Amino acid sequence: MKNILLPTDFSQNSWNAIAYALQFLEHTPCNFYLLHVLNDADVTDIGTHFSQICTQISTSFLKRPHHHFFTLARQCSFVESVREEVEDKKIDMIIMGAKGISNTHTHVIGHYAENVITKVKCKLLIVPENATYKVFDEVAFPTDFTLATDIQTLAPIDTILDDKTTSLRILHINKVTNELNQHQQANKALLEDFLDGREYSFHFLSNTHVETAVENFTERKDINLIIMAAKNLNYFKQILFHSNVDHISYHRKIPFLILHE
Repeated sequence: MKNILLPTDFSQNSWNAIAYALQFLEHTPCNFYLLHVLNDADVTDIGTHFSQICTQISTSFLKRPHHHFFTLARQCSFVESVREEVEDKKIDMIIMGAKGISNTHTHVIGHYAENVITKVKCKLLIVPENATYKVFDEVAFPTDFTLATDIQTLAPIDTILDDKTTSLRILHINKVTNELNQHQQANKALLEDFLDGREYSFHFLSNTHVETAVENFTERKDINLIIMAAKNLNYFKQILFHSNVDHISYHRKIPFLILHE
């Protein structure tokens, strides 16, 4: 039984993430924990909001005996609430909307999602507001090969690749050259060993900005999931934290799966 945390502010953005989660995990036995972090303005309405969202779930999806739902309300900081529920409920994955309450217009993801990535050590699936679920057939994994990633961290990739129709596209982007140093080559070899027998390919791009390369690559390959290792901060800053949304579109429709050690 998987334990899934679904932070919600009862917006359309968070509902889309919930609906995506229920389709993504349709055949997986799960406990879903709907978490709302209270502010003074909505304390009296919390029961109504939860009732409405549970009704929306029951009317939008067939009843599944292997899916169980629980509601949680906390009145402290958002990150602290998420972190404590992850520990208390032994959460396997957090699934949340990309923008969150901040609804930023200058970055790919909102402030709340960014804080969860950097401050909560738990697998995180970030769902853009316009994402619609489809089976993952083309998955991108941007990496600079500077850090070795252990097998336990990569396990979700292995699970996704259990579907024989799924291909993993490992993307390396360098503004200067495609050549790897000895350390990077060793990490690439470790990844090859892990993926032995799976459908994957390496793609090397140079002389381009990371966010531009990701934009072009996702369009060309029709990517429907981007996976990143949280400790690969160099790529994170360029793909998620410092990208101007006026120049890219991948953030609007492609979910990001963030892996933590």
